[in-house]
Amino acid sequence: MAAKGVDIERSTLARSAGYAAALLDPIYNRIREIGRTRTKIHTDDTRLPILAPGKTHKGALWVYVADDATRVRRSRQSPGIAPPWAAPARAL
Repeated sequence: MAAKGVDIERSTLARSAGYAAALLDPIYNRIREIGRTRTKIHTDDTRLPILAPGKTHKGALWVYVADDATRVRRSRQSPGIAPPWAAPARAL
């Protein structure tokens, strides 16, 4: 926001992120429930820079996809996205 000339306190941004996380909690729980029923989970670990005041940190974006193709055809279930607990987290 600062690049656009808008000065917002860090605490305001953190509070907004907390509200967003609370609103997304039911979606996360449903994805987790679906992920636990899958027999295969594919993962992708993409490294990317995270900007912080004064320097850049190393970060990671983890994507999990459940894709049981034969099971999907038999049960007419669509592939789902598995939650972060589905694969072990690695230290950055």
